[in-house]
Amino acid sequence: MSNFQGALFSYKDFRKSLHHQHVSPRVWKGAELTQARKNLEHSDVDTVALAHDTSVEGCEVTPGMAIAMQWLNPGVVLKGHAHSWWHLFVIQSGSGALTLGDADEVSVSPGDVLLVPAWTKHGFVNTGTVEPLAMLNMSNMPQVALLSNFADSHGLITRPA
Repeated sequence: MSNFQGALFSYKDFRKSLHHQHVSPRVWKGAELTQARKNLEHSDVDTVALAHDTSVEGCEVTPGMAIAMQWLNPGVVLKGHAHSWWHLFVIQSGSGALTLGDADEVSVSPGDVLLVPAWTKHGFVNTGTVEPLAMLNMSNMPQVALLSNFADSHGLITRPA
């Protein structure tokens, strides 16, 4: 039973421990994002996660939040799916359509900002024939994972053993 023994701390010390490490300002240049995309293995949907340092843990760019660039190639459909984190998308280039739940498609174009709450079924299609549909994708995925609630409509998403 002793290996189940927990530790005790003063509430004051606990509160001090909740302060995250300071995050410094960062800039990600468009040319670097484009090059990172070119370095990916070819797929219909390319995604590059931004990081505030050189570690994969740095992909939590600010406490609880991740940012990525996503590109859907012309004609590609990203099927509707739902999960426990929200998204905020900003369309950068290209043209497409967004589906939310059972509603009709909504056309999207550069400058559009799209909020997809947690557990809202959503999908995209690149309606263009030449250029990718490029989207800045912000989410609270790290926060949800920290709360052990990292799940999609198929169930809990776990780490590989």
